[in-house]
Amino acid sequence: MSLKAPIDYDTNDYSFVELLRLYIPQLIPYAVSFLVISVQLINHHVLLGKMHEVDNTFVWLNLLFLFSLSLIVFPTALFGYHQNKEASTTLLILAFLFKGFVYRLVKYYVVLKSNLYRRDSDSCNSRRNIFINAVIDPLIEVIALIFIQYNYMISLGIIFIMTLRSISPSKRV
Repeated sequence: MSLKAPIDYDTNDYSFVELLRLYIPQLIPYAVSFLVISVQLINHHVLLGKMHEVDNTFVWLNLLFLFSLSLIVFPTALFGYHQNKEASTTLLILAFLFKGFVYRLVKYYVVLKSNLYRRDSDSCNSRRNIFINAVIDPLIEVIALIFIQYNYMISLGIIFIMTLRSISPSKRV
């Protein structure tokens, strides 16, 4: 997504406040999306740091994860071009749900189903964390989808807070 100057920028004398009012609705989802992608890449890096090797299944799952991150860009861009913020928010949260599902699938495969993960931490604790995240995170995202009916900004706020919760990756993964 890129932010573009208003079509009449060269002929209209916009004040700073007018420009801010014009771009805040675009900047908020853009910032949330950037934060989500950043946190996911940091957590992905931590996961990779605990792996001692990779296999073909991991490579394909990893590519699917990177694809899921790329899907966040389109609904974010819709905020700048369309008036229907509820539809844009719905697409954005659905992209977040897909991204979360794929990342949990990658994590499940690496930590629990393959021999790629270094077992220097409590395996039972890892299983519990994976299970909790596989239940709670999608539930929060579904709640965010429901709140779109009331106010799309509340839904974006829920996703933002959820992302802040995972901003510091766990040492255990």
